[in-house]
Amino acid sequence: MFINEICKSNRLKTTEILVKRLKETYRLRPNVVEDLRKLLAGYRGEKDMKYYFQFLPDKDCLIIHNLRLYDGKTYFQMDYLILTQKFALIVECKNYYGEVEIDTNFNQMIRKVDEKVEGYSNPISQAKRHQRQLQKYFQLHNLPPIPIEFIIIFSSSSTVLKGSPAIRDKVIHSHSFIEKWDNLSQKYKVTVVEGKLLRKVSKNLLKNNTPESIDLLRKYGIPQSDLITGVQCPSCEKFAMIRQKRKWFCPHCNTYDKHAHHQTVNDYFLLIKATITNKEFRNFANISSRETAAKMLVKMNLRSIGENRGRKYQKP
Repeated sequence: MFINEICKSNRLKTTEILVKRLKETYRLRPNVVEDLRKLLAGYRGEKDMKYYFQFLPDKDCLIIHNLRLYDGKTYFQMDYLILTQKFALIVECKNYYGEVEIDTNFNQMIRKVDEKVEGYSNPISQAKRHQRQLQKYFQLHNLPPIPIEFIIIFSSSSTVLKGSPAIRDKVIHSHSFIEKWDNLSQKYKVTVVEGKLLRKVSKNLLKNNTPESIDLLRKYGIPQSDLITGVQCPSCEKFAMIRQKRKWFCPHCNTYDKHAHHQTVNDYFLLIKATITNKEFRNFANISSRETAAKMLVKMNLRSIGENRGRKYQKP
């Protein structure tokens, strides 16, 4: 059973918003768009695995998606962690097309598409590192010593996988997952943790899950002046809504919406910072009236600190 929902990572959601609000004239826009394409491809690969997970014994498996933990020194993130009473399995999803070779001699992954050759870090090395970090996390939190395995799954059956025979046990296509699961079930036959304790383990992991927070404007060197301001129309997606009679109106498609500014505030929180003042909201949403902006922020029931002009509304 799934312990949490399969959802987009903070990095993906923030990158989507950045592409949406980044001016077409910005010189590094193609880089941001390409990074978004890669993130979306990875997310699609993760979502595709849900089909194969449905064949697992529902009562015996606790599945956690997109788990990011701290091992005492650094953070590490896993696409999926599957907990059972006999073993745990880290699942790393890859969604590449073309020809992919895992080169164990030089410890890298090589992808060939047409005449283009690209090098990447070895996903096996990454998964091994996550395995060690998860073991360390279990020790740090006094959790039961569950045997931990890992697998790298390529979601597209059209991806041509190459490498030495030694990696075939760790690198597979998604359609081979159930066969791999059956092999692990045969390997681990002894119960090492009871069901009640296993659920406590899953609660500990979720409690300490720390989604990544990244300043994309700093990462790409984007000045705030290169962002498109205003309230986006939920229908035609143009940044042209204007305030009329306590509603937002889009002159392009004639849509009315009472709460269109909610997404604008969320965009600000993700792209710029975790607090917003009345003045910052007015500048970002293109609102002229301080009183109108104050009423909208108050009605959003955001936590706030400070008083009057010094009041800051906090990201939920």
